[in-house]
Amino acid sequence: MAKMNSKILRANKAIEESGILIELNAYSPEVVSTIFVSLDTKESDIDIVCTYQEQEAFIEAFESAYSGYEVYSIRQRKDHVLGQFHCNQFLIEVYASKTPVELQAAYRHYQVMKRLVKIGGNEFIDRIRQLKESGLKTEPAICRVMGISGEPYAAVLELEHWSEKELKAHVANCI
Repeated sequence: MAKMNSKILRANKAIEESGILIELNAYSPEVVSTIFVSLDTKESDIDIVCTYQEQEAFIEAFESAYSGYEVYSIRQRKDHVLGQFHCNQFLIEVYASKTPVELQAAYRHYQVMKRLVKIGGNEFIDRIRQLKESGLKTEPAICRVMGISGEPYAAVLELEHWSEKELKAHVANCI
């Protein structure tokens, strides 16, 4: 557990040193990284989601703040922007779109993960991490542990509609 806490502290330090939550404050940044729900692996990065009204303004703000950092890149698509840079031994990856943060899939997945970790505890965390270390992404690992079929990213979003009682019962049967 001390190792995990150390990683969370280092990740928080990277967030603080980069000033990302302040620099991008106008874009409602939210951290949605598996690091902060203990479902991370050695390769996990710090994921942040944002929302913008004008894509060009977001790109300008991101470039102005982070183009001088290691591993800097920004990819512009019609409906979103993906920017990244390296800070304090972490890759920080920022996804931004016109969709309000609380409606974005990554944010919604993160909310489900927080609930599952709270309910499933260390045993759930350990099972997910084992599957991730064997090569699965987080959502497919959750589906495997929970015995849920279908497309993993959509299936995890379905879990947000489950009551606490339903989640607790299902997690108890699976771990």
